[in-house]
Amino acid sequence: MVDMSQAAEASSQATSSPSAAPVKNTTPVYEVSFHIVPTVGEDGVPAVLEKVRILLGDAEIISQTFPTKMTLAYRVERAQAGAREKYTESYFGFIKFATNRENIATIEQGLRALHEVLRYLLIETVREDITQAPRRAVFSSDRLEGKTIEKPAHAPEKAAEVSEAELDKSIEALTG
Repeated sequence: MVDMSQAAEASSQATSSPSAAPVKNTTPVYEVSFHIVPTVGEDGVPAVLEKVRILLGDAEIISQTFPTKMTLAYRVERAQAGAREKYTESYFGFIKFATNRENIATIEQGLRALHEVLRYLLIETVREDITQAPRRAVFSSDRLEGKTIEKPAHAPEKAAEVSEAELDKSIEALTG
């Protein structure tokens, strides 16, 4: 009995020691992209963005873009308060965040309830930030070092002489 408790204590000390391998963050990462209706105006966009952030609760925000106005590829219609609203532009933004899977249903319900959000898409993604500009590839070569690459010179083509009779014959053959 004493041996069992000592073994349990030893294993708990081993897992809590600083030399133990770090635990990988297993919290799933999501991205919510959304269109905000243009009727909120430039001044109302930050307030709507703040409402979306509040819906995320205590989620870890990894990256985000502030919504910018854009023209939609097609007209989007929706029924709101008994009337059909039609939109050809919106404010588009996204937020990448990490949260537990149990919170996703609540976040989706909240997004559906926000009448300022025209459309949204919520997906599971990876933690890496892909919004950074792609790095430019740099190539080097020892044999071209210090030389300017020039286009090879071609000899200009000479116009061939064609008699009028040959030209008429070719035109007649083409027109039938």
